[in-house]
Amino acid sequence: MDNTLLNRFYDDNVKMIRDETRQNIKIVMPIVEDILQYVHSKDRRFQIQPINVGSYYTHLKVSRADEFDFSVVLDTEGPLVWSSRSSSHNYGFDENNEVVRKGLTLPDPPIGKCFIYLSNTIPKWKREGINDGPACLTIDDNILPIKVKRRFKSLVGEAVNRQHIRKYVDAKRLSDSPATTLRITHPKTAGDSVSVDLTPLIESCTPFTEDFRWPRSEAQWPSDKKVEKLKSMGFNNIAKDPFYWTYSFASCEKELLDAIDANGTCRKKSQKIMKKLKESWCPEGMKQDLTSYHLKNILFWECEDHPHDYEWSDDKLATRLRSMCDRLLKCIREENVPQYFHPGVNLFSTKDIAVLHQVARNIQRFLQDPVSYLQRHY
Repeated sequence: MDNTLLNRFYDDNVKMIRDETRQNIKIVMPIVEDILQYVHSKDRRFQIQPINVGSYYTHLKVSRADEFDFSVVLDTEGPLVWSSRSSSHNYGFDENNEVVRKGLTLPDPPIGKCFIYLSNTIPKWKREGINDGPACLTIDDNILPIKVKRRFKSLVGEAVNRQHIRKYVDAKRLSDSPATTLRITHPKTAGDSVSVDLTPLIESCTPFTEDFRWPRSEAQWPSDKKVEKLKSMGFNNIAKDPFYWTYSFASCEKELLDAIDANGTCRKKSQKIMKKLKESWCPEGMKQDLTSYHLKNILFWECEDHPHDYEWSDDKLATRLRSMCDRLLKCIREENVPQYFHPGVNLFSTKDIAVLHQVARNIQRFLQDPVSYLQRHY
């Protein structure tokens, strides 16, 4: 593997097509804004202005702008209380998959998850009649992720079902993903379709504690200034599991990537090449258990272990890519990708290890003979 090979691969296969990108943005944004305005008109707790997250807005997208990610803020209108203890959470699903009170208490949240209480806000919502029937997001003082997901998904479905939108947009069914996914097919988009993920989020700005083991005292990356900025931001919560809120570091990750290559380094370039290679490591028809989010965390760990800009100069591209591949292979062997901002969370915990070992074999084939591998797959 050498820099010339990787730079040629980057130019031929990875770089975004600028004209297509501008065209897709021009089509997608008015549709997303229309949908969110409708949702807000039906339930003012969901804010109109989304937060731009994901690979396009962090400049890590490869090839074509056919995927966009937005967080939609749920305005809780008051102070929040978080808990990692389950003392009075007596609810669950009935036979119709509806949330009901139960005799048994839920287990304590797994690491990286919590309960959220809204005791000061709920009486106000009740007085205004915005937390009744299908619009109810709570049980007692608890705001439930599954209720938020279902309410948001239902309103997005209504928005999509209007005549001027439904001819272009299809909303996928509710899934384990925190996002509601829209598939936009428009005669003016570049490519067959554009995927848009809308994720309800509580902008909690939760502070980092010692339990997170971040920042690490011995680390030289990121800079002290960046660390203070990230600590002041805190992290948020997304509706992924039915009853536990999941910590979201998307805003912190976006900030961490901002100006990461200000001194002419190749950090993002390395990451984008890894993302493009993932397409052949996880070919179509294979279970997609290695994700771009795993690769993003691999990048962050690589940056912390190699904190100096000279280690990321353009002539070190092949060195860094080889190192990131080796790091990923080690994570697969150990069946653990630690989350950068919360290393106690294993990002492989729900993945099919047999599939990941097949991915590892494909990575090893690439490392053994990069020239032949790239010629065969691209």
